[in-house]
Amino acid sequence: MIDIKTKLRNDYLIKLRDLSTDKRMRINQELQKSLFHHELWLNSDTIGITISQNHEWDTWPIIERAWHEGKTVVVPKCEPKFKEMTFYQIDSREDLAVQFFNLLEPIIEKTNKIAKSKIDLLVVPGLVFDHYHYRIGHGGGYYDRFLTDFNQETVALVWKGQLIEKINIESFDQPIKELIIADV
Repeated sequence: MIDIKTKLRNDYLIKLRDLSTDKRMRINQELQKSLFHHELWLNSDTIGITISQNHEWDTWPIIERAWHEGKTVVVPKCEPKFKEMTFYQIDSREDLAVQFFNLLEPIIEKTNKIAKSKIDLLVVPGLVFDHYHYRIGHGGGYYDRFLTDFNQETVALVWKGQLIEKINIESFDQPIKELIIADV
């Protein structure tokens, strides 16, 4: 029998993949505009962010805006043996290669590892969110483990169609401090 989190994960993955190109573009634009005007963005020098997959909100415009504003961009590298993430500074697309789970990740030999305490703002991905700022991601638990002792700011970019009233949380689930919601 499939558990409720797995069902929600699967249902919302389909929902996100089925969005029209036009609607996806409008949601991306609203989320980016809201992020760029948010005090968390304005007050942060080092931004932690994933390289988005096709069903996720496009992070490349965010990364490029951060570079343009002189911010430091750090992206995660998964360490599957320990189910952990480590962040590395990237300065161009050439600092990335397809690696774990077919994700674009930093090339360790070309990038510098950045301590989690140096990340001012972490943009946390997810598939489903609730009104208490909990999330369901892809099921690896990488972000929940990373967030257990992460004391800086966290934000998630959320389309209203990803919001539910309440997620049944477990002891290891970590809430996000701020949700930026696109009402498209």
